[in-house]
Amino acid sequence: MKRRAVATGWFPSEGGTADPFRLRLYCLPHAGAGASAYRAWGGRLGDGIEVVPVQLPGREARFAEEPATTADEIADGMCAALAERGDQHWALFGHSMGALIAYEVAHRMSAANRPPAHLVVSGMTAPPLAAHRSGPVAGARGDAELIDRIRSLGGTPEDVLRSAEMMELLLPLFRADYQVCDGYRFRPRPPLSVPVTALGGAADPGVPVTGLTAWRDLTTAGYAMRVFPGGHFYLNDRIDDVLPVVRAACMGEAPHLGSGPARGSRPGR
Repeated sequence: MKRRAVATGWFPSEGGTADPFRLRLYCLPHAGAGASAYRAWGGRLGDGIEVVPVQLPGREARFAEEPATTADEIADGMCAALAERGDQHWALFGHSMGALIAYEVAHRMSAANRPPAHLVVSGMTAPPLAAHRSGPVAGARGDAELIDRIRSLGGTPEDVLRSAEMMELLLPLFRADYQVCDGYRFRPRPPLSVPVTALGGAADPGVPVTGLTAWRDLTTAGYAMRVFPGGHFYLNDRIDDVLPVVRAACMGEAPHLGSGPARGSRPGR
């Protein structure tokens, strides 16, 4: 039986009116994850930034809903929720699948004359390149092949992957999320007038530095890149290094991302 979707619950912490002196940073999770992926971020970006994890349909508190299978469906739903909030000072962060969704949200909100102050993308090749994927989409893959794909990214504990009970619960969500990624098709549009910061792991086999560099062609408002040691989930292991970079980007300090292998910074095109 198909689960019924509802239009609420995108933001588990349903705060009131935004503080005009603080920026709301909406954080979109990777495939298979929910808003709790950003639990450790709360209160760690300083007084000027409020971290708002995004809860996508089909997980955690929204488990009763059918998970979406297209980026457009998720982006449209989130934009409707953002429009209700009416934030004037806000930004986006997305990791992996979340970066694709954040990019689509940034475009939609910009078209509505309510652009984010900054777009921070992590662990995802720029959409024009990410859209050129080969092989069967997730919906056509068997369970064993899908589990191998999850395992290759390194973000799911092995005991979870080996648990038939856990996989029975999680595989439909992973399958839907991978359909979002595998089925994504880039639509050429004018570049964003939003600064973009691209982050990644140096040992992430699916996101080469060239894939991060390609984000610079999607904005006219400034671009910076930072590569950290680690694989696809580098941000979990390097959180103390990642959060200051995210804060600097959101506070308009992208040219001063701190020491380390920052690359590709430029004031604009």
